[in-house]
Amino acid sequence: MIITVTMNPAVDKTAELDDFVLGGVNRLKNVVMDAGGKGINVSQTLRILNKPNMACGFLGGPNGDTIRLALQKQMIMSDFVTVAGGETRCNLKVKSIFGMTEFDEPGPKVSEEELQLLMDKLKRHAKPGTMFVLAGSLPEGVPTDIYKTMTEMLHQCGCKVFLDTGGEPLRLGLEAQPEYIKPNLAELRDLFDYHDEFASNEAMVAWTKEKAVELLGRGPRMVSVSLGASGGVFTDGIETIYAPAKKVDVISPVGAGDAMTAAIAYCLDSNMHFHDTIRYAIAVSCGACTTDGTKPPSREVIVQLLRQ
Repeated sequence: MIITVTMNPAVDKTAELDDFVLGGVNRLKNVVMDAGGKGINVSQTLRILNKPNMACGFLGGPNGDTIRLALQKQMIMSDFVTVAGGETRCNLKVKSIFGMTEFDEPGPKVSEEELQLLMDKLKRHAKPGTMFVLAGSLPEGVPTDIYKTMTEMLHQCGCKVFLDTGGEPLRLGLEAQPEYIKPNLAELRDLFDYHDEFASNEAMVAWTKEKAVELLGRGPRMVSVSLGASGGVFTDGIETIYAPAKKVDVISPVGAGDAMTAAIAYCLDSNMHFHDTIRYAIAVSCGACTTDGTKPPSREVIVQLLRQ
C-alpha cells in the first residue's frame, strides 16, 4: 500500500490559446478539468499501474467535492480532512505560442486543529513498511517544516517516506532524512542556490549528477531529478545514471513530473531493480506528456514506451 499526501490539492483546468492579447479578450479552447495536486496525480498514475493506494490531505468546498467524486469514480481510496476555512483551489494552465503558462490559486487556510486531524489520520494509516508520498506545496496556515514533522512521525511508525516538493519545505524536510526524494531541476537549483546558465545540456547533466550524489549524503537512499524534456538523473549511491527522455507527440507536459514520482514509488514498493525503476520513470513520465490535462498515460502507452 502506498499513501499519498496532498496538502494543497487543486482542480486543474488546462486549456489552449491560439494567440495572446495583453489587456484584451483571450478565448480559450480545448478546456479540460482534472482532479489535481501532486499527490493526487501520483495516486491516479498508481491506479493505472495497478498499485493499491490511498489519497490523503485537505479538501474544501465544491472544488473539494469535485475531487472526491473524481477519485471515487476511479476507485481510488481516500481519507481527506475537510477544511472549513475556504475552498480547494482551481489552477489554470494555458498552452500558447509562449509555452505553458500557469495561474495557481493559493488554496484555503488550514487551522491548527485541521492539521492535527490530518496528522492523526496519517498515524492511523501508518503501518511498518508502508510508503508515504508527501508531495506538493503547502496551503496557508501550514508550517514550512510540516514535511519534516510528518517524516519523523512516520519513521517512528516504521514507514518509508518519498518526499516530492521544493523550496523551504524540501530544505527542512531533508533534515528528517526521507528515504527517497525527487526534485525537479528548478527545485534542485534553488536548493543549492545556483542561478548560472548552463553552457550545454551535457553541463547541466553533469552538474545535476554531482548535486544528486551530494544529496545522498543528507540521508536519502535514492535521489531522482526530473529534467523535463531532457529526461532525468537517478542515483542510488552505487550508480548515477542520466536517462534521456523518449521522443513522443507532446499534448501537455503538465503532470509529467508527478507521473515520474508515481513510477518510482511503484517500482520501489515492488522491489524492482534500480535499472527497471529508471525505465519505468522515463516511460511513464513521457507517456504522461501524450495525454490532455494532467491525466496519466494508459497502460498500453506505458508498455509501448517501456519496450523502447
